[in-house]
Amino acid sequence: MKKFITKALAMALAVVIAITTFSTSSLAASAADTHRRDLTAEEIVTIKTMFKADQYAKYYPDVVKELGSDEQVLFNHFITFGIWEQRQPSVAFNVDVYASRNPDLQSVYGDDIIAYYIHYATHPVENGWRATPTPHDAIWNGCTIYSVYDFVKGQTGPKKGAIPVLTPNSHPRIDLV
Repeated sequence: MKKFITKALAMALAVVIAITTFSTSSLAASAADTHRRDLTAEEIVTIKTMFKADQYAKYYPDVVKELGSDEQVLFNHFITFGIWEQRQPSVAFNVDVYASRNPDLQSVYGDDIIAYYIHYATHPVENGWRATPTPHDAIWNGCTIYSVYDFVKGQTGPKKGAIPVLTPNSHPRIDLV
């Protein structure tokens, strides 16, 4: 009887672990998929002003390897996939840095990634006094950066339990030399 109970408990535990693992993986869509939506023509035109194909190609050789280096093809990749994956459109703008370093915008836009792009592109005067939205500047100024998807409308700061994507001591894939 004791062997049976032990085996039954072991089997039940294995089932719980399997269900948890597989359901978490399948139910937890990536943030990019959760937030993806069709962009309006006006949003596309506005975002294109921020896009630099040569810089995008240098940042993301994986995209160039698959699609080539045609400027329009790279831009199409960016607005279809890259923007939602929080890829940078140029060296001058990183959406995570922009969202993290502007708490006044966090409470207004929350996790609306497109709103941050549109705000940056349409408020050039503000960009003169706002923090530089680049990872290098954030690191040099000792800032902790969160994913734009970790912000919530009506709230300043990231949601509880958010894990930084960049800190002064941990900045993966960023060369400071």
